[in-house]
Amino acid sequence: MPMSAFTDTLDRVFDRLLFLSPPPSSTEVPLNDEVSDEEAEVVPATPGERAFSFSLFISATRCTLQYVLLPVVLPLIGLTTDISLPLVIVLDLLAITMLVRSLRYFWQTRHPRRFDMLPLSSVILFIILFSLGFDVWQLLT
Repeated sequence: MPMSAFTDTLDRVFDRLLFLSPPPSSTEVPLNDEVSDEEAEVVPATPGERAFSFSLFISATRCTLQYVLLPVVLPLIGLTTDISLPLVIVLDLLAITMLVRSLRYFWQTRHPRRFDMLPLSSVILFIILFSLGFDVWQLLT
């Protein structure tokens, strides 16, 4: 299967997974999906890249809260709170929303770096979903 056919197939699969309508054929990106280093440096951040960066920031904030601030720092200064688990769940949901939003943007615009973001996004999404499932389980038990 030629690379363009494989790319087209992946685009159609992710269009369905992300509930996107395929773009019209007149606005398709040329077959060459490579972006040179010069173009990557000159192009300002797109809304998808900003959403992806924001989802990473939310994930980092959630991890810092969940694993450092809430279980260690607050008890050291004599504060305990019942809102810690719901707060972490809200941050999980926000991070998932921003991550899916950024992936939708990358595929909707046929961004040349959409396949570069996919492995990292998939790993982060898996970690957040696992953490969210564990947090919900803790909340219910």
